[in-house]
Amino acid sequence: MAKYNSCTAVAFGKLNLTLDIVGRNDEGYHELETVMQSVSLFDSLDIQINNTGENKIICDKQGFACDSSNLIWKAIEAFERYTGLKTGGVTVNVDKRLPSMAGMAGGSADCAATLCALDTMFETNLKKKQLCEIGVTLGADVPFCIAGGTQLCRGVGEIMTPLWLPRCAFVVIKPEVSISTPEAFRKYDGLHKVPHCNTQAFISQLKIGNIDGMCKEMFNALEFAAQEKQIQQAKNDLFAVGALGSLMTGSGSAVFGVFDHPQKANDALEIIKKDYAQAWVCDPVTSGTQIIRLG
Repeated sequence: MAKYNSCTAVAFGKLNLTLDIVGRNDEGYHELETVMQSVSLFDSLDIQINNTGENKIICDKQGFACDSSNLIWKAIEAFERYTGLKTGGVTVNVDKRLPSMAGMAGGSADCAATLCALDTMFETNLKKKQLCEIGVTLGADVPFCIAGGTQLCRGVGEIMTPLWLPRCAFVVIKPEVSISTPEAFRKYDGLHKVPHCNTQAFISQLKIGNIDGMCKEMFNALEFAAQEKQIQQAKNDLFAVGALGSLMTGSGSAVFGVFDHPQKANDALEIIKKDYAQAWVCDPVTSGTQIIRLG
């Protein structure tokens, strides 16, 4: 039985500051080496035990799946399997702010927030390692979205090493184009002689707090597969308003620019949003999820 019948959880999005594909594992999944960063753009999930024995997801965002295919639903079922508990049925109202098909881990973030919320509501006191064990069965980005902050992620994303990001801010643009993650990896597999990231050089710049150096080492292998003019245009537009570096995140299509001061990012946004309907200033955050209400 749940100690708390309701909960509001925040699910923070992420950016890939580097993303390299370094091989495949025995199951055929791509092996990654990527530095990921949690950012302040988030979804909000109101979660309630409904005692009907059935799960329900409510969201007014067009195209948002509210059935058992949603990672929120899968997270509820996986939590029950792992703990042996029966939730009694869960209703989740989603305030969807993270863009879809953008490379910002919107679905994975919602999944992570659901797992962390249920752990709190049922007082199962699972360690982050255990939550990540559940999460990796649901999606490669879910463990990072549970851990949050700045992490070097390897394997399919589940092997994490904490890092520290110097003070900065991001302007994120979501162009009109959307990119399917499976399609992005399929296109990547068809490419020849794709360069690789010098991840250690990037981390070295992080350690000495060199924003300019960090930006010079940013890299995303999947940009070579994207081949979308709108993505390159978004990068160019960010450089034009003063970004120190710009990169597509994940499999796209969101693009971010790095600024060394929040005011510079805010000033840049005022210019950028004249041409882009979806654009935000994002700050780095140190967690992947946050519980803001229990009832």
